[in-house]
Amino acid sequence: MNLILMIAVTVIEVVIVYKIRYAYSRMPLFAIVLTAITIGVFYVIAKLSMGKYLRAYTFNLATVDLILLVIMLCYMYQMKHDLKNLPAANQPDFLIVLGNKCLSSHVPPILSERLDKAIELYQSFETKPVIIVSGGKSMNYSEKTEAEMMREYLLDRGIPDEKIVQETESINTVQNLEYSAIIVHRLWQKASHPKAIVVTSDFHIPRAKWHAQKLGLKVQFSTARTVQMLRWPAMFREFTAIVWYHRYSLITLLGMDFVFSVSMCM
Repeated sequence: MNLILMIAVTVIEVVIVYKIRYAYSRMPLFAIVLTAITIGVFYVIAKLSMGKYLRAYTFNLATVDLILLVIMLCYMYQMKHDLKNLPAANQPDFLIVLGNKCLSSHVPPILSERLDKAIELYQSFETKPVIIVSGGKSMNYSEKTEAEMMREYLLDRGIPDEKIVQETESINTVQNLEYSAIIVHRLWQKASHPKAIVVTSDFHIPRAKWHAQKLGLKVQFSTARTVQMLRWPAMFREFTAIVWYHRYSLITLLGMDFVFSVSMCM
């Protein structure tokens, strides 16, 4: 009986892991509720089971799922909080547009939304800021960097070439911010501190702000609203990126969970 339950628990876990991205990308509330129910069922099995191996195994899986669910919920809360409390954009000296993976030679919708937001900001200020477009190559076989495609997009929409600066080496958010900051300090010739607005997507704002704080960058943020069809899939990808960036802390936490689960078999 215990073996049958272990197999059933394993099958359920595999199906959840395999399907959760698809489910969250289309019905996020359903995916969250389903995950919470699964965690609850696993904990009940661990509580009621007489077999110590089944109890430890099910408890371990439930705790891993719970940790990941908490991370997702915290991310969703932080995104909502950051968007709600985002201050109005003041006159900047620089607009820094963060890149996004390009899977073709065309600017994808998420990145075009960021660029459109940058254009909107650029046109709204009396003193026109310099726009830094940041992003290296998304693919090894791509002929152009993200920054080059972003520059062409801005030029096609009337932004003067002399107001666009490319940062073409970065491959992630940390490098987007760090390398763009280097360009800002290289270009800035005045005694006062330069003012910059970082333009990114709404789903990306918690991680971008966190990295900016870690780098010690004092910048404003402005967000481009992602269309609903793309927003939830992008949020799930952002969740996986957050898990990856905090992987060492997460591995430590999961290791403690594993040791505790093993101790249940003693």
